Order: sequence, then structure tokens, then C-alpha cells
Amino acid sequence: MTSRYDLVAIVLHWSIALLIATAFLLGLTVDDFPKAWNNSVVNVHALMGLTILALTTVRIGWRLAHKPPPLPKSSSPLLGKLSKTVHFVLYLLMLVVPAIGVPTLLYRGRGVDFGLFEIPQFLPRVPEIFHPLTELHELSAYALLGLGFGHIFAALYHQIVLRDRLVWRMVPQANGEAK
Repeated sequence: MTSRYDLVAIVLHWSIALLIATAFLLGLTVDDFPKAWNNSVVNVHALMGLTILALTTVRIGWRLAHKPPPLPKSSSPLLGKLSKTVHFVLYLLMLVVPAIGVPTLLYRGRGVDFGLFEIPQFLPRVPEIFHPLTELHELSAYALLGLGFGHIFAALYHQIVLRDRLVWRMVPQANGEAK
């Protein structure tokens, strides 16, 4: 068994991480853009969320079909259980955050423009629905980001303190580099 993730898992991991960070920052700063840009910024944020949802679904399917490499021997059984739990919750939040964002957007009376086609506004604007959904979307996004930072710190702990090269499992391998 290899001690590294395959290229598909690596590309999905970093693509989703970049999209989450960008979508979060865009959602956080939407009110800082000129008013005339509001619809475009919200639309880009929504498209990123839908992309995260789609890529996460692919990533879960890939992970189910391709067993991840084992944790380094320096990891205790407790760290192994914690790692599995954190990964499960990360995957769950990567699905839940955009899944909550879709009805939030629709109940705000908005549609989504995909460029080649559009899902027009088809639901009425219902503040009684979209206000609590917005709060839930934001809270779950913060939870995802917080857990993501915990994931980063754990990887750095493995790399710097335990020195078990855990981080290198999720970095593309250069040609000729030893496994």
C-alpha cells in the first residue's frame, strides 16, 4: 500500500480547499464591493458553492473507491480516531454549507446564472425563510473554516513536531521522487 494519496485525491483536495477559502472570503466581503456588483458577486459565490458541492460528491465517491493511505506509525490510535472524525465532519460540512446556501439564495428571490444557461428566479422572496437559512449557512461556513484551520494545524503538528512527513502525502509527487 502506498503512503501517498493519488493525483486525483490531491487535485480534489487542493481545488476544494481553494474554492472554500475563496467562497468564504467572497461571502464575507460581498457588502464591501460596489452595489452595482452585488448580483455578480453573489452569483460567483453561489457558483463556487455549487462547484464545491459537486467536487465534494466526486471526492467522497473517490475516497470510498480508493482507500486513503494509512497514518504514519507515529500516530496514536486516539489520533487515528480523531482524524477519521474530523474528516467525516469536514466532508459533511462541505456538503451541508452549499446545500443550505441553495435554498437561501432561492428564497431571497434570486436565480443562478451559469453563463450558458440560467436558473431564473422562481421562488418568491420570503424573509421568514431566508433569514434563518442565512444564519445557518453562515454558522456552518464558520464551522467548516474553523475545522479546516484545525486540519491545517494538525498537519503542521505532524510535519513540524512529529516529523513524520504527513503533509507530503497530499502534495503531488515530482517525477523520480521516491515514495
